[in-house]
Amino acid sequence: MSYSGPRARMLVSPTPQRSTDRLRIGDTMGGDDSYSTTAARRMRTLRVEHLTPATRPSSSTRRATQVHAAIPIDLDALDYIEASAHEIVAHTYMAVPTAGPAPRKPEDVYAWAEHVTAHLPAEKQQIRDAVTLRQSLEHSLHAGDTTPVVAMVRFESCPTCRCWGLMWSRADWVVLCANRRCHDTVGLPTRWSLQQIAERHVARVAALQRQAT
Repeated sequence: MSYSGPRARMLVSPTPQRSTDRLRIGDTMGGDDSYSTTAARRMRTLRVEHLTPATRPSSSTRRATQVHAAIPIDLDALDYIEASAHEIVAHTYMAVPTAGPAPRKPEDVYAWAEHVTAHLPAEKQQIRDAVTLRQSLEHSLHAGDTTPVVAMVRFESCPTCRCWGLMWSRADWVVLCANRRCHDTVGLPTRWSLQQIAERHVARVAALQRQAT
């Protein structure tokens, strides 16, 4: 189950002022951080920011002894995080049925999935990485940070016209081609999902790494 698309962006209210996960060199370009490391960090940030119950400060007046209930956690965020972890676990078991028990912490499933599928052919590992990258970008979007997505699409060419003009549409949660000649049958800009762009990105980075060796 995947919480992607316009409906999913309503699960967690954007809170850019709270997010500590800003784009670092290598986050989406195959640099210092692996896809699994970046996804785990972003999920951890999302979990801490939205699933850690906050307590109301006690009053300094005579009624300071009154006990205040903790502010409830964001249940929509909880559903989203659990669904994301479940997708990775299900995808891993499909590839490696003997993978063994998955970690209990949601953010730990990425390293686990990468480890138990490390023996698979490169093509299957790229599929795993594309799902991980797409989720990683979604985690940032749910935290209110579009920077990683905007940065990545700028380095990808349009799968249809091959032009360098992809743009992230915050309203529709899709990637659009800015080339006016690149449109669908009704004249609208060509649209691509995050999964499709993630697959293209992972394939391109893998090809560059093969050429460098």
